[in-house]
Amino acid sequence: MREIEAFLAVAEELHFGRAAERLRLSTSRVSNLVRMVERRAGVPLFLRTSRVVTPTPQGMQLFGELRSAYVQIERALADVRRTADLGGGVLRVGFATTLPETLGPQLTASFERLYPEHRVVASAQPTTDLFRWSGRDWPVDVFVTWMPVGEVPADVPLRIGPVIDQVERAVMLGSSHPLAGRSVIDVEDLAEHEVIYPALPSWFGEYWTPATTPGGREIKRRRLSTAYVEDVLRVVAAGDLAHLTFASLLTVYRRPGVELVPLTGLPPMPVRAVWRSGPQEMWARMFAEASAVHCDDAD
Repeated sequence: MREIEAFLAVAEELHFGRAAERLRLSTSRVSNLVRMVERRAGVPLFLRTSRVVTPTPQGMQLFGELRSAYVQIERALADVRRTADLGGGVLRVGFATTLPETLGPQLTASFERLYPEHRVVASAQPTTDLFRWSGRDWPVDVFVTWMPVGEVPADVPLRIGPVIDQVERAVMLGSSHPLAGRSVIDVEDLAEHEVIYPALPSWFGEYWTPATTPGGREIKRRRLSTAYVEDVLRVVAAGDLAHLTFASLLTVYRRPGVELVPLTGLPPMPVRAVWRSGPQEMWARMFAEASAVHCDDAD
């Protein structure tokens, strides 16, 4: 199991050091675990240089197959833990990997203070995972992520809580981009440049990266089909594509050759809790409400 966790962490982080921090292991231990998986697979799963870790085609294939299986295993183990915890309940809470890094621990601590009979089991997933989970495959009871304010399409089976936080928008640019070096950028200026359009459903993606500026100018969008911020950072660093994101992002992810510039002209991106109907729906709603109250009090 540890070998699989190490392989998945490196495939997601594309960095042995970050994977080691995430797993709370040494870098050498993670490297050894990955080599054990490679020996069992019989082929290299990553190309390694001093700065870059890149999955081989076989590594990408194995990642795709193992990740869904691992989610199922984690769900089964969490269900067992919840059943065994007779003194109270266990709430599985996922936090989007791009949220401000202090938000998850703050919300977890606040909920557990209010409901000491409950224990939060926290995990981290990309926002795009929300749209890949089927009704059976959710590895969490509630997911705290970026979520537009407004009506969700009727065919989207999600329950959505109140706004927990709002984070100002920003533009991610490579250091060679024509707009790089500015102290602030208005969204109207982006009409003259290509912008990444994330792999999200249209109702969500249009809020994240709109088709036009508030002034009516078309934004030239190029779809990038990836779930991982590391891929976006790599693409932005290598060329002239811009990416609309959040002012807090580079406190979580850092990469040489990439800068974040405050953006005006678009509303802040809300953070909300999302869940589905099921046995834990009541507690998911209570977590969402407690989180919103916590952030209101903090303000």
